[in-house]
Amino acid sequence: MSVPADTRPLPVQTAPRRRRHPVRNTLITLVVLVVLLGVAAVVGDNAFRAVAEQQISASVVRNLPPGVSGTVTSSIGGPSAFVQWMHGRFDDVTLTSKDLRINGGAASAKVLVHDLPVNGTGRLGATSGTLTIGQASLRRLEPLAQAQASAPRLGDGTVSTSVQRQFLGIDITVDVTLVPSVRGSYVRLNPTKAQLRSGPISVPGTALIKALLPDGISVCAAKYLPPKVRLTDLKVKPSSATLAFTADGLVLSDLQQGVTGSCS
Repeated sequence: MSVPADTRPLPVQTAPRRRRHPVRNTLITLVVLVVLLGVAAVVGDNAFRAVAEQQISASVVRNLPPGVSGTVTSSIGGPSAFVQWMHGRFDDVTLTSKDLRINGGAASAKVLVHDLPVNGTGRLGATSGTLTIGQASLRRLEPLAQAQASAPRLGDGTVSTSVQRQFLGIDITVDVTLVPSVRGSYVRLNPTKAQLRSGPISVPGTALIKALLPDGISVCAAKYLPPKVRLTDLKVKPSSATLAFTADGLVLSDLQQGVTGSCS
């Protein structure tokens, strides 16, 4: 019986050990941390922005002038809202309202404010916007009442009203068509067409209306607006009028106290 020359067990085969890359692993960890911090920063800034926008909207609603009501939404533009807040001003804030009520009539507004102080005091930067007013909001315009004119009726680029007078002991009514325009602090209503009515009689009254309203009708817009607000455009269409305006250096305390301008 023969014995194998070599009965030693075969050596165990082990897998080669992988080389560790500490630098690569460290970089991966850092990248993951940066991504997570970035996500956290974005989520945190969005939450901060939402809270700040709610506070701005609430402050605007609290300080709406008498006779004006409605809801306001605000949107903070630009980079990180928190960084802007740390600098003391929000770069751009857009204020929007689609359900305003002015003197009982429907209205809407959109305003862009630059450099809004976060502490609620000081001056605003450049401001611009539009205000759209429904026909019902214009029923009580004082200059029309002083001219003994009826509530205005808005048309395509025109304003119509009726002026009542007594002429040679006869009560007469003149239907007037006026064209509005912006002149400085005023909205001017210039008569372009008139029709005289007295009982069953109806005749052109252009000459008469020039005598009754030689300078047209002037509405001091400044007395309804904060100081330093300048009207830049006026568009009239059936049932509504849209005013465009700009301002620079509005004082927040004036807005909060309802201070208005004047035409003097």
